[in-house]
Amino acid sequence: MTVLNSQPQPNANVKGLNHTLHLYTSKVDKHTIQKAFLISTRNDEKAVYVTTDDPTPLIQEFNSTNVELKIIKPEEIKYLESEKNRKLRIIIDAGSIPSQKDAEVEERESYLNELSKKHPINCLCTYDVTKLNPKTIKQLAMHHNQLRLTTSDLTILSGDLLDRSKLSDDSIEKMVKDNLETIILALLQKKPMCGTDIMGTIHLEFNVLLSPGTIYPLLQSLKEKGLLTSKKHGKAKTYAPAEDAELKIRSMINEHIQARKLLNHYLQQEATIRKVS
Repeated sequence: MTVLNSQPQPNANVKGLNHTLHLYTSKVDKHTIQKAFLISTRNDEKAVYVTTDDPTPLIQEFNSTNVELKIIKPEEIKYLESEKNRKLRIIIDAGSIPSQKDAEVEERESYLNELSKKHPINCLCTYDVTKLNPKTIKQLAMHHNQLRLTTSDLTILSGDLLDRSKLSDDSIEKMVKDNLETIILALLQKKPMCGTDIMGTIHLEFNVLLSPGTIYPLLQSLKEKGLLTSKKHGKAKTYAPAEDAELKIRSMINEHIQARKLLNHYLQQEATIRKVS
């Protein structure tokens, strides 16, 4: 797909805003992406979902996030200005909007950027990339400071993620993926979670959004190793440490911590020696 070979870059002029463009292919479940974003909603935020889809099945779909969600139509977007005293977490389900003209996209995205400058919002705009032409993709990239592209088993990240950190986006993503097994085991030690919960927590903690194709095979592998068990709760499957594996999991996490300490100590020593010399 041409988008993968020529990835558009987010606009540096909107750096500092929380305005994310997430492009997905038709085989990807857009609701999984949106749930991971929603589950990070804080107590002082109001969640708003903008779509042309029927609200009733959507409420049921997002029920597992335990987030109170206000669903509005695209033509009601100016309603957001009335929420002056609340931080907003907004999802624009642009993939549900048929036959979007460039002028309509421009108006909506410009409005969201202006709203971001005077109102604390965190906005995720999700588009089906297969329905967009290259010109529209480039236009969209100019309005967002973070850009993600998700296929069925891959997420490509770009933008000014983790501004508070001195680490590069690539370093953070690599760190998360290299240590994903240990991160998942540490999360599940605290409480049972479904795959969407895990993706949402990792997104909140590291601002890295992993695809279901990364998370679920790893959960199944940990289950096959006897480290995890799973239970069905409606549509969702919840994972937890196996009863006879809790000590082993704690031991694995502690070993991981000690190994990292050893590596960090060695690297710090090497850096100090080189400075002195």
